[in-house]
Amino acid sequence: MEFWIELIKTLAIATYLVIGFVIAFESVLCMSGSQVAKEWVRKRYKLKGFMMSTYIFFPMLLLAYLFLEVIPYYSGMTKKLVKFDIPKMLYHVFEEESDKCEKED
Repeated sequence: MEFWIELIKTLAIATYLVIGFVIAFESVLCMSGSQVAKEWVRKRYKLKGFMMSTYIFFPMLLLAYLFLEVIPYYSGMTKKLVKFDIPKMLYHVFEEESDKCEKED
């Protein structure tokens, strides 16, 4: 029985890491303005689902931001550091849905 519990724990952690890194890398690419990433996210998610995924996988998002934005900036590979701003990223990916939510309030 102990084997199965450990196996389930390991699979849960591995699943969190894999899905988290996919969501995180797409989110960071959206922050930097990638049209392909925006299309990928819009094809697979609605605003609330992507927002929840972004906050659930927040540790992976910070790690992806470190590897895709911070390290290249401080090592001189890029000239501009993209600001870490989740609400702005969500607005730019889902502009129509965000505008509709503002009108409902």
